[in-house]
Amino acid sequence: MQRRTVGEQTDLPHFSPEQARGFKPIFSFLNDKDLDILYLIFVSQKKQKDVQKILGRTQSSLAYDIKRIRRRLKFITYLHSVFDIFLNFLRQEKTREIFTSEELSILTLMFYTSSFTLTARVLNTSQVRVRHSYTKCLRRMEENAADAVEKKNKGEADAKEEVEYWWAVYEIFQIIRSNLNIVRRVYKGSSRKRRRKK
Repeated sequence: MQRRTVGEQTDLPHFSPEQARGFKPIFSFLNDKDLDILYLIFVSQKKQKDVQKILGRTQSSLAYDIKRIRRRLKFITYLHSVFDIFLNFLRQEKTREIFTSEELSILTLMFYTSSFTLTARVLNTSQVRVRHSYTKCLRRMEENAADAVEKKNKGEADAKEEVEYWWAVYEIFQIIRSNLNIVRRVYKGSSRKRRRKK
């Protein structure tokens, strides 16, 4: 009896075409390479050896990508579940002015990309500047949460909501910080790059 390969294991999640359409906002985070694998393995339910032939891949590299995509989808699903908290944060902070417009841009791009490199590229600045600003923002969130806890302990009205708000926001951006480059990756020699060079 032949041993099943990763792509043929029954514990792999599968999506119907209808479910895949429903997950379109999540899948839009993925690059073309990951989307090809996702649709072939997780939607079309093709065997790994068939996908190897279609994409011209080795078994080991495809198995690695399948494992990585599963981790990426899990993280993107988490981001999708906290999207309302993120939007509420952006709405509130535009009027509070706790963060500068540049810092809010960095936080927004980091939410969508989890990449200092891509965020710096979009904002036309250095990766070092982005990393430094992001760390400062995390520190400020933590300080605001600590201040809200102090107010709550003093019995101030609405302090409980402030504590919950700041810890929820801090948790999101701390989790992103712990999962850098998991959402969006740019591959060297991608088809888009090649087309631009022509």
